Amino acid sequence: MTILLHDVQYLLQIPVEGRLMSRTSEQLDHPEVGLCALLGMNSEQLSGRSEVPGFGSKGKWYDKGGFLADMASRYLQVNGTHVTEAQSYLLLMLGSTLFVDKSRDRVRPVVNLFLDELEEIDQYSWASGTLAWLYRCLGQASRAGARGVAGCLTLLQCWIYEYFPGFRPSHFEPPVVGPDEAWASRWIGQPATGSVADPSVRLAFYRRALDSLTPADVFWTPFDQRPHLEVRRSLYTGVIRFADIGEFYDPARCLRQFGYRQMIPPPPSRPQRADRPEAPGGYVIRIPESFDAAWDALLSHMVHIDMYSQPWRTYPYETTADYLDWFVAHSHCRVLRDDGDADRLVDSAAVRFDH
Repeated sequence: MTILLHDVQYLLQIPVEGRLMSRTSEQLDHPEVGLCALLGMNSEQLSGRSEVPGFGSKGKWYDKGGFLADMASRYLQVNGTHVTEAQSYLLLMLGSTLFVDKSRDRVRPVVNLFLDELEEIDQYSWASGTLAWLYRCLGQASRAGARGVAGCLTLLQCWIYEYFPGFRPSHFEPPVVGPDEAWASRWIGQPATGSVADPSVRLAFYRRALDSLTPADVFWTPFDQRPHLEVRRSLYTGVIRFADIGEFYDPARCLRQFGYRQMIPPPPSRPQRADRPEAPGGYVIRIPESFDAAWDALLSHMVHIDMYSQPWRTYPYETTADYLDWFVAHSHCRVLRDDGDADRLVDSAAVRFDH
């Protein structure tokens, strides 16, 4: 299972169709150039080495790869035009919702590269860019040295609630949403799931809860029995991008989320370079830009699902006879170490978890 393009469209109501959100290395080498143009500043003023006229003392607008978009918005309310004010607002909004990093008060300046022409904003596939950034953040968070996770966590959390009912807020029946409403709005203001009293075993407890899941505990098609009929691009197979980040997208590994029996998928595509050390800072995946052409040739780069598999007949998690043996041989089927220590710790704690 994974988050797919139709999940992003249903949950956030942002478009899947549109141009791939890629940028060349030349455009990405100096993102501060676009920020200077947005604010009407020079590089000295942007970095805080010289004072901005009419705005008091010096201050770092751009530092350590992050941009103080909130500060810029306040500045442009006084010194900007309607266009630059709108651009800075969108930069702040997108940087604090869809493309979140772990800097707290800064946003990634590369977001601005997609806002320089406001009339072209609706031409991008914001769903694929959001998903590519989240895929990368989840990959980095999986490293042993990681200390947090970035990305659109609203998307991640609401996806969990929709597909795994046992992790939903306790004693809450989510409302039905309208056809043009974001499904994520069903969970606004709801408390977290059942809590674990002892924080020292909290992680082990939820790992065990994940290991105890069965296929019957998963809601495989929460939005539509055949979501690809509404969001055809969800069957695309290839690369999705956000700026210089590229991630492979492969729905053939998630056929049950389309209402079809899962078969053994084809071998995965391989990147040009992949380094995944324990420290997330060294996490690098490089995919040639030539792969991007697949996005514009959907019929040649999609899972033709009706020829590839059959709809499930008896239960939503149906697989072919040989799939489970393949899955066990190629996957990590359990999160928790099978040594009993974590189980003993969890059993000794006062916990509550409502399924």
